[in-house]
This record gives sequence, structure tokens and C-alpha cells, in this order.
Amino acid sequence: MNDKEIILKVGNDNGNSEHDLIINGVSIAQPNVFAKVRKLPNLDEVNKDYVLENIADNLIVTCEDPSGIYYIGNYALKSGQKVRNIEVGIDNNKLESDIVMVNTLAQIAGFGVKEYYNKFNNFDDIINIKVDMTTALPISYYSHKKSLEFADKFLNKSHIVTVHIGNSTARVKIDFEFVKVIPEGVTSIFALKECNNYIFEEYNLQNKDKLNSDYFKDARVLHAAIGEGTSEFPITKGIEFNPDFIKGTNNGIGHAIDKAIEEFKSLKGLSKFSRQDYSKILMDDSHKFHDDAMEIVEQYIDEEAEEILHHIKTEIQKANNEIDVVCVYGGGSIFMRTYLESNLKSFCDRAEIKLLYIPKEYAVTLEAEGLYNFTNSKIFEVLKLKHIQSKNK
Repeated sequence: MNDKEIILKVGNDNGNSEHDLIINGVSIAQPNVFAKVRKLPNLDEVNKDYVLENIADNLIVTCEDPSGIYYIGNYALKSGQKVRNIEVGIDNNKLESDIVMVNTLAQIAGFGVKEYYNKFNNFDDIINIKVDMTTALPISYYSHKKSLEFADKFLNKSHIVTVHIGNSTARVKIDFEFVKVIPEGVTSIFALKECNNYIFEEYNLQNKDKLNSDYFKDARVLHAAIGEGTSEFPITKGIEFNPDFIKGTNNGIGHAIDKAIEEFKSLKGLSKFSRQDYSKILMDDSHKFHDDAMEIVEQYIDEEAEEILHHIKTEIQKANNEIDVVCVYGGGSIFMRTYLESNLKSFCDRAEIKLLYIPKEYAVTLEAEGLYNFTNSKIFEVLKLKHIQSKNK
């Protein structure tokens, strides 16, 4: 190994609203958007040390493929440029999405540049980054063939990215050594069984029967992973998922926001305003527009929650109630808790099923943690070795 290579292990959760990654143990959460621009802004007066220290929030890159100059995540939202995000609904095709590819490469490149600079105090050379990564596709879209196609987009060549830090540039060459793609929703079990029990504190305060990470090593779990554009309802036992119970639907908080956003824009006289902007206002109780944004979207959140409750009940009944615990998480679960939890709890109590509603502090990042844990697992190492041996035949 070249002693100047940067070695990264990545758990990469490309959500419709938020891009959550864990790279070498460091969590990164950004709006999953970019703005493609024709030319770079004037960066002469930019504080390079500040940009490097806060690279995920100040990410400007040039990619060779898909070619172009891109503002990424928070920087894109603050730029005033038109942003692109992942469609919710039937057009949500992450396999073909430039946003998924560009934002993944950009965050890995930005993190690698910061690591390299901290070690060598320069970025004069081409920075070589080697990556092991686990990522996911929506369970309703997932197949073994599609998982291999998605992984191959990262594996089939070296990726060249230029990261712009003020008026300096860092050239990065990213080589993915192995990429594993698994179904969304299933991923969180790798977090639940290795989480040091902090996730269960709220549940254990409210219930006589206590939960811990050991419980999830064999438990039969129905997951309700509620996202922005899709929700996933797989059933797992330990780390195995049942292929007969991998339902996914086009439900989520993004659909509610899409129905509310035009009325809200008209009310406030807004023009450039994205789903991610709306989500930020909903999450910020102190924002001057919070109450109006919430009032407009409430009815639509209630409708989405009702549909999700129906899908959860259907899957439980399909499984003849042979479920130990329903686990609810994902960004959409935070907004829907008021509308969903009490009705779901009544249903679960009658069926003698535990309900673990993940607290908001962990609801969004649970899948990224699971993906990262998988990248660091023995299973990943075995799969990587098989991949390398098949390449060398």
C-alpha cells in the first residue's frame, strides 16, 4: 500500500431528502441535492482553513463523469442557484440518478482531501483514495441484478474529482475496491444489534419489558423505514431477511410536502424553494414560517401516515402476527409520530407485538450506521475476497 493513499470505509445512505454517510466513523448529514453551474464563483477571498475544516458544508467539485461543476448539499441550498433533488414517487430511480453518483463521489473526495491535508499539510499531488462501501436501493426496486449494476457504477473505473478550496484545487482519484448494495430497511438491523443500547433508552423507560442489542440478534422484526419518497416494510430475523416480506411503497414525508409546497410558496411569495427547504422549516420550531408551514402540511402528513399504518397492518396480518417487534424509523417517522404512533401501538398491543419507535435523535442515521457496520463486518470481508478472486480469474 502506498503510504500516501487514503483508505476509507463508508456507509452510504442516499435518502430522497438527506444524504447520510459515515466515513471512517465520522457522520456526515447533508441535503441530497446539487446545483450544476456553468463556471466557478470568485473564491479568491475564501478562508481555505475554514473550508477544509467544514468541507461537507462548503463542497464545490468538478467531476469528470458525470461531467460538470457542482455545488453540493448545504452549499447548493445557500447559493441561490437552482437545485436538483431526487424525485419522489415512481420516478425515484437511484440506479440512474446523477445526484446519487455526484454527491457520493463529492463527499468521499471532500473527506479524503481533508484527511490528506491533515496528514501532509498540502494537496499538491493527485490524492489517491481507496474505498470500501456499503449502500442500498429501495426494497421495492431492489433485485440482485440491479444491486450488481449499481455497485458496478462505482467499481467499473477510477473516478476523477477536483475539490475547490478557495482558489486552490485538490485533484482526487477514487478507486472503489469493493461495493456491496443491500435493500433499504434491512440495513438497520446491523445497527440495532450493535448499538450499545443507547437507542433503547426511551423504550425502556416507558415499558416493563426491556430491550437491548442482544434481543435483535434473533428477533423477528418488521421494519417501517419511513423516508421522503419511499417507505420500506421488510421482515428480518437476525440478519436474514425474508424475500416474501420485502414490501416497499411510494409513501413518505416528501409526498406530503409536494402537496403543500405550492400553497406555502404562494402564501410567502417564494420562488426558489425546495422540499429540503420546507423540511428544514418543519424541523426548526423557532423559524418564523414554522407554524404556517406546519398548518398547511398537517393534513397531508396525516394522509401519508394513514397509508403507512395500513401497509404495516397488512404485512403483520400476512405474517399471521408472527412478529416480535415493529421498529419505526427514518426521517419521515419524526414528522409522522404524532399521527402514527398511538394507532400503531393499539394494534401492536392487541397482537402482543412490541413497538419500538426510534427517537428522532437516531431515526435518520440508523440506516447509515447499519451500512457502516456492514462495511466493517466479517461478511463484507468474505464478499470482498470473493470479488477480488473473481476479478483475478
